[in-house]
Amino acid sequence: MFKNLNRNLILLFALNIAFGLTMQLINPLFPLFLEEAGANEVQNAMVISAGNLVATMLMLPSGLLIDRVGKKTLLLFGAGLSTVSIFLLSMVNSWDTVFPLYMLLSMAGAFFIPSRMAMITENADSHNRSSTFGVMNMAWPVTGIIAPTLSGYLVEYFSWRHVFLIAGAINALSLIPTYMIKRKGAYKTKTKKASFRDVFKPEVFPTLATFFVFHLLMTTGLGGINMILPLYLGDVHGLSPTLIGFFFTAPSIVMLFTQVPAGTLAERFGKKRWILSCIALIPFLYLSWMFTENWVVMLVMYSLLFGLWSMTWPATLTLLSDSVPDDILGAAFGVRMTGVRMGFTVGPLIGSYLYSTYYPSSPFLGAAGFTLLAVFVAYFLRDNIRET
Repeated sequence: MFKNLNRNLILLFALNIAFGLTMQLINPLFPLFLEEAGANEVQNAMVISAGNLVATMLMLPSGLLIDRVGKKTLLLFGAGLSTVSIFLLSMVNSWDTVFPLYMLLSMAGAFFIPSRMAMITENADSHNRSSTFGVMNMAWPVTGIIAPTLSGYLVEYFSWRHVFLIAGAINALSLIPTYMIKRKGAYKTKTKKASFRDVFKPEVFPTLATFFVFHLLMTTGLGGINMILPLYLGDVHGLSPTLIGFFFTAPSIVMLFTQVPAGTLAERFGKKRWILSCIALIPFLYLSWMFTENWVVMLVMYSLLFGLWSMTWPATLTLLSDSVPDDILGAAFGVRMTGVRMGFTVGPLIGSYLYSTYYPSSPFLGAAGFTLLAVFVAYFLRDNIRET
């Protein structure tokens, strides 16, 4: 499975493991931390949305910086910034003090993610790029199996301070494999470097706009659900933090077995067709949550819908990298991630509004609506290079 990965990709995989552990220890149960720190549902959503807004604003600039300072530099900067912000979070216990520190942590992710995508594209062979993305994406479910349940256990029997200290230590260790990555090519000598105006060129803008809107809609639905889910499981079903953490662990088990096949199947059956096939069922899975009072059934449905969405990742990443010129690849990944993060910014606000204003299961209806729109937009995804 890892035989096609070169030295840089193996080191990047190790960095992904560290980054994934860090984020999975903190993010799934973070609404519970904010609630413990005195935040109500609206204030909870404000903090999470503010962090995502910062990441949204930085995604495109980060993508443009890749060609100027290099992927390794941005990876090192992101790892260092997240380490500092996590250790600072371990020292605070008031939700308004958490506000700027969570924004700092989100900034770190904005530098890490586009650089990671560009590095995978640079080091992967074009004929098996989807499979390579699938292998590299396995870092997320591997860490997702361990971290959320561990986080819930630490919160229930120790404290959030222990969660942040462990996450900070793991993130600090990630600087080692990041430093060992070798630069590929002399990026400073490139004569053609992407600028903001390149994003609006007629030959690439329609493609980038379609990817942007598709990811915006998908993550708006998911962002609203992820924000209210810990609160919903605690308020409606009375689950402990450990069980809530397990709720986020189960989908990672599904993802562990789907990422590599997803990349291979996308290459075999066509990336666009594969994306549409995976996401068409998701709106109905969201709706099914409104008609069940059994949290175990919800867990199965959540694992299935998250697994289906994750199975589109290798295809969407490869389709995007095949659809734009190499000289704006970093910017293209920045546009994609801007859509992703913007969805995770507005989603919690919409989800918390529906949750607190109407009835607890109403965010599931909203998520189904946004995802149904995403299915429509996905129909217009196309590979410009292959069609010319």
